[in-house]
Amino acid sequence: MTVKLKLKDVKDKLREDTLDLSLCDLEEVPVREIASLRKATNVNLSTNLLVSLPATFVTLRQIVKLDLSRNTLVELPENFGEMTQLKHLDLYANKISRLPLSLSELKNLRWLDLKENPLTEAVASVAGPCSNLRECQACARNIVTYLSNVKLVIEEERLRRSNVTGDTDKEATGTKREGKKKKRKNAEKEFKTNGDKTDSPTPSKGSTQDNSDNVRLTRSSFDGASVVRKSCRSTGTGLCRSLTCVIVWFFVISSLLTIALVMLSWRYEEQTDAFLQNAQTLSGLPLKNYHRQTTDCLQRMIKIVTVQIRSMIDVADDFYRTQFGSVTNKAGKEL
Repeated sequence: MTVKLKLKDVKDKLREDTLDLSLCDLEEVPVREIASLRKATNVNLSTNLLVSLPATFVTLRQIVKLDLSRNTLVELPENFGEMTQLKHLDLYANKISRLPLSLSELKNLRWLDLKENPLTEAVASVAGPCSNLRECQACARNIVTYLSNVKLVIEEERLRRSNVTGDTDKEATGTKREGKKKKRKNAEKEFKTNGDKTDSPTPSKGSTQDNSDNVRLTRSSFDGASVVRKSCRSTGTGLCRSLTCVIVWFFVISSLLTIALVMLSWRYEEQTDAFLQNAQTLSGLPLKNYHRQTTDCLQRMIKIVTVQIRSMIDVADDFYRTQFGSVTNKAGKEL
């Protein structure tokens, strides 16, 4: 039997800013009753029989801390990211296998628990174990970043497909234009041919001059069109070259800056660590991990280059000894 709480029952469970609706055998969330309690910023709906959340659940934007653990939730609403004030979200021990992309919009989320859920392998590896406060904080940060990147990839793929469709339309338009060009050329040839064949026995100078003027006008129009096309092509080529140069210089400068920062970090290790910690806290990105990977990669490159230089020196030394050592010995013997 479905348990429904009335507004009076909900108010009785409110203590200051905490609304405890756990262990109430709820199969539906009393959204309207909770929405009437604007003070309820900490809502506990754990250990109930909730299978899903209604789409209107996101109207409870006053919630800062939400506990939905130990239910049977299969998924979250697609518009769940509209709860922008949410900082603490507990989804422990549910049946959630996928997360909505809108979860990436929860920029204030600081704590997230996804344990005991049948998550996909990729999401589970991003979420981590979440066995203590620090790991749950990292889970919230990593999940929001991961979903933001997935959303960006999907948008780029959608844009790419729309561009492909646009290119197909352009090709069709270009084919039509080529057909029109051929028709114009054929018309011009027919015009010239007809002008040659329709010579009267005693052609007048005026008619001959009119025909030649028409031909000149037609040729000048075609020449003007070809000039316009050539200028458009040259402009597009120059723009592509400029864009390519900007992208190449951007990567070169960013690579040099990265190498410089890594080399400075070897000398000022403590200052660099404090700077990365602050930047990581503000941006929510795993900057320390990126810095460590970059440093390891640079050290490996330096080792490889050092080994190669030493081997080249050894080869050069052996060559010098074999080629010039014998000559020196012979000269010593002759003296």
